Amino acid sequence: MKKTSFDLVIFDCDGVLVDSEPLANKVYVQMLAEYGYNVNYDEYLRKFSGAAIVTRLASTSKQLNWTPPSDFYSVFNSRLSVLAKTELKPVEGIHELLESLSVPVCIASNGSPEEIKLRLKIAKLTEYFGDSIFSALDVPNPKPAPDVYLAAAKAFDIPPARCIVIEDSVPGVTAAVRAGIKVYGHAACTDADLLKEAGAIPFTNMKDLKAILSE
Repeated sequence: MKKTSFDLVIFDCDGVLVDSEPLANKVYVQMLAEYGYNVNYDEYLRKFSGAAIVTRLASTSKQLNWTPPSDFYSVFNSRLSVLAKTELKPVEGIHELLESLSVPVCIASNGSPEEIKLRLKIAKLTEYFGDSIFSALDVPNPKPAPDVYLAAAKAFDIPPARCIVIEDSVPGVTAAVRAGIKVYGHAACTDADLLKEAGAIPFTNMKDLKAILSE
C-alpha cells in the first residue's frame, strides 16, 4: 500500500461533507426578516460561512443594535432540522473521496453532536465516521480556536503534523493553522483567495482534492 504523508484526515462537517451552509443561512436570514431586519442573503452567506450560531448572533446583534429573543437559538435549530430533512445533500464527490482514503477519518465541527449525526444520516455518510465525531461544544473554545482539532488528533494519538484538515471557512482554516495542522480549503461559499490568505491550500471540488491527496 502506498505510504501517505498523513495518518488522519479531519473533516469539518458543514460545507465539506454536507451542503448545509446555504440552508443555515436561508433560515437565519428568514428569521431576521421576521423581526424586521432585511439583510442581504449573499453577504451573510459569505460573512458567516463556518460560524457557530452563537457567533452569528453576537455579530448580528451588535451590527443591528438588537437583542435576540431567548428562544432564537432553539427555533433556528428546529427550523434548520426540518429543512435539512428535505433539502440537505452531501457535497458532490464526497463519497468517492472518502472511499479513496486508506487512513482513519473523523469530524471536528462547531456544530452539536446531534446536529452532526442528523446531517450524516440524511446524507448517508454515517458509515464512514461512526462515533469519530468531535464537537466544539465539548471543548473550551469553538473555531477559530484550535481546541476541537487538537482534541481530535489527541483522541487518535496522532501528532498534528501527521494530520490534515479539510475546511471551507476562514474560522475553520484559522483553527487548523493554530493547531499546527496542514489544511485544505474547499472554495465553495468562501473565496479561494481568502482561504489561502488564512493559511489553506484551496481546491475547487472533491474530485480535485481526491487527486491531490493521492499524489
